[in-house]
Amino acid sequence: MFLKISNILIFSISLFVLSSCSQFDSTSQPAVESTATTAVKENGWKQRKYFLSKKQSWNLNSKISLRFSDENWIFGLRWAQQAASRYAMNISNPLTGALVAKLNRNTHGVTLLANDGKMYKDSDEERLLHQQTNLNLPVKGLQYWVRGLTSPQNKVDKLVLDAQGRPQIIYQAGWKINYSKYVNNKFDAMPKKIVLTRNKDDLYLKVIAKKWQGT
Repeated sequence: MFLKISNILIFSISLFVLSSCSQFDSTSQPAVESTATTAVKENGWKQRKYFLSKKQSWNLNSKISLRFSDENWIFGLRWAQQAASRYAMNISNPLTGALVAKLNRNTHGVTLLANDGKMYKDSDEERLLHQQTNLNLPVKGLQYWVRGLTSPQNKVDKLVLDAQGRPQIIYQAGWKINYSKYVNNKFDAMPKKIVLTRNKDDLYLKVIAKKWQGT
């Protein structure tokens, strides 16, 4: 009888030891993988920032959906960036392709050519665009966000990266910028679909990239 009890006891202890080891292995391994994954993401993000910051000139052909309060807009946007502080933006009718407005920035300031042929000037592109077209576009931040980068002009509140080190979500300047799709699986890939929301004024902006050039 004693022998039987002893065998059962030894067997139970063995199971406990094996179970403890199994639990230890299962909890310790993901922690190592998580640390390694984080390092890979951060390295990919550093490479992305360095690589894309060297490309000052690029072109984007896109479709924009904008919702503000109870108003909705859909329009085409062609963005030609020539340097960090020089670009041209063509806003067009999505159906006819007719020009609605053309926004230009250079070292002398900002100009807007309206569809009636009149030219307007200002030192601030977002203010000028809103005054003349009633559009609320975060142009200053969008210059960086549209390429999957954080804006150097504002503090980054939160940054969520994917496995390649590309932004999945950026929280910056009161905006939440969500990247649901990239054109390919490379670390330097351009975004295909971006959704921007700003809760304080119920502003929603969706960017669908049709074509990238010079990226």
